[in-house]
Amino acid sequence: MQNKVPVIHQDGTSLMPCSPIKARKLLQTGGAVKKWTKTGIFYIQLTTPTSKPLALGYDPGANYDGFCVASEKQMQTSGMLVVENRIKKKLEKRRNMRRARRFRKTRRRPARFNNRKNRENWLPPSIKAKVEMRIAFLNQLLAIYPISQAVVEDVKIDGNRLKGQKGRQYWTWAMVGKTKLYRWLRERTELSLLESEDTAKARTEAGLTKIREKKAHVFESQAVDGLALCLLAINTKDICVTNFSVWRRPEIPRRQLHKMRVQKGGIRPPYGGSVALGYKKNTVVEYRGKLYRTGGTSKGRLSLHSYDYDNRRMIRNVKPEQCKKLFMQSWFQEKVIKN
Repeated sequence: MQNKVPVIHQDGTSLMPCSPIKARKLLQTGGAVKKWTKTGIFYIQLTTPTSKPLALGYDPGANYDGFCVASEKQMQTSGMLVVENRIKKKLEKRRNMRRARRFRKTRRRPARFNNRKNRENWLPPSIKAKVEMRIAFLNQLLAIYPISQAVVEDVKIDGNRLKGQKGRQYWTWAMVGKTKLYRWLRERTELSLLESEDTAKARTEAGLTKIREKKAHVFESQAVDGLALCLLAINTKDICVTNFSVWRRPEIPRRQLHKMRVQKGGIRPPYGGSVALGYKKNTVVEYRGKLYRTGGTSKGRLSLHSYDYDNRRMIRNVKPEQCKKLFMQSWFQEKVIKN
């Protein structure tokens, strides 16, 4: 039986032992050095990183972002992130309901129109949600990929061409949101900002095509620009698409005191909430040998949704004790297979 040689990383963490032949080659090429423990056990310590650093190409958009992670040799992964939200419409609906309550003879809180103190670097909830969604998703990528360089397409907006006060306000908020994202990336990677013309030129030289339909769940809609940015950063040799996925965050109805529409008898039943019968919504469970996501409740029973990107309701009236809780999923993924 062949003895294995213990191996440790540069930072001292233990790795899987290797064969004596591989250890001898690492020592001869300078990839490792000889070490002994205090008890006399021989082992080797690596002097070079076990994996080469990767580059991240990110193309932010108004509603859809494209990204690609690649090395000098080939692409590792790519995808599209859906950052579109309906926060503005929901806030308008909430404001209308609040104003309607003030005309009725009922207890209410007083109007708060002059309680805004520190508005520096303030962002509207819709734009703030998009920035925080990007940061949360990129944080997951940086946790599993050794990304050392990030290249972002910096889309510039000419505020002088925007009409009206609302247009200029949107320009200001967009600039503040970009600054927050760039500051977060600079703290973790070597960030480079490129113009959209540079991306288009690299895409044309590499023979890559981009379609006009931005919301299409295909590589050519958004992620192709991420690959073009990686080409500009590290000159990836193999530009074949290995995999492509679409990601989005689920919309969970937040808890409301009453439904928007009054039902029979003037009764407004409770609505919304992130917990249903002890299960957090979108918890992945096993029911009768298949995977589902938990949804809302009805008369003390759970509704189960499909375990895919669409998240459609499949089954109603399931007893909670019949479900086996597996894990919590906060992102919906659709894997698109390339032909």
